[in-house]
Amino acid sequence: MNFQEVTGWGEDTWEHDVTGVAVDSHDRVYVLRRGDDPVTVLNPDGAVLNRWGNGYFSNRPHLISIGDDDTVYVADDGGHRIFVFEPTGRLLETIGSGIPSETGCEAGAASAEAALDQIRGGQPFNRPTKAVPWRDGELFVSDGYRNCRVHRFSAERQLMHSWGGPGAGLGCFVIPHSVTIDADGRVFVCDRENDRIQIFSRDGELLDVWNDVQRPTDVAFDRRGYVYVNELPRGPLDLKSWRLGRAERALPGRVTVRSPDSTIVAQVICPGVEFLAPHAIAVDSKGAVYVSEVPESFANYTGKPHRPHRCLWKFEPR
Repeated sequence: MNFQEVTGWGEDTWEHDVTGVAVDSHDRVYVLRRGDDPVTVLNPDGAVLNRWGNGYFSNRPHLISIGDDDTVYVADDGGHRIFVFEPTGRLLETIGSGIPSETGCEAGAASAEAALDQIRGGQPFNRPTKAVPWRDGELFVSDGYRNCRVHRFSAERQLMHSWGGPGAGLGCFVIPHSVTIDADGRVFVCDRENDRIQIFSRDGELLDVWNDVQRPTDVAFDRRGYVYVNELPRGPLDLKSWRLGRAERALPGRVTVRSPDSTIVAQVICPGVEFLAPHAIAVDSKGAVYVSEVPESFANYTGKPHRPHRCLWKFEPR
């Protein structure tokens, strides 16, 4: 399984953070970034079809997903809410009060690690990271940067169940960075700072754990059932892994392709392409892969110098 970059795709240089990317049933690509016109819709050739989203989000819209009916979901971690839109950008509903729930996390803690160690978990939402629908209308939300839970909502948006908790134990999370549901209804949670993906039933029963993963940020599936995973860099001076401890050496970011049993079958590798901070991933009906990156935010978070970098990529299989 090999890939080639579609050079210059997307009518833009995409030189600033792109937080989210998703593909609808027509292979239209929805790109999420911060600032003006936060949602850009493009066709598979990269032509811009629409721009929308002004006035809805905080300065931190995080990840975007699209349901089978092409309804669009945006998790706004800075606004502690989930927004639901028609593909045209018309707002359908807002989930959450916008007031962060009490989770024990203190923003003024001495360090990010100390703040995360203080989390005990709470109700929705405190900086949610992603929302994905199931085909019966239920909604699953990973929550998030200052919480350690996954929430399941009914089609009527009543909270049905939450699961998780802080720490490295099975079923616990440290920054559940995204949630994705496969065709069989299994719930994949990118447990970022435990270097693993945990897989649950929709009732929250732990089914499997993939430990051969490095700081996973997002997951996508192709029509054959292969799993595409974005993985952030980790180094000795970066945030520790709660499960594995401090990194002994610098490990670069990567995008891996895995079989349904988690075996790595390929990586997205192309000449001149380096993944500084892969953040979101999507795969269209033809197997094209879209990867978004947030190197500016990552540099600010880690204290490392930022250098110019393309933040949206398209790769085609060959």
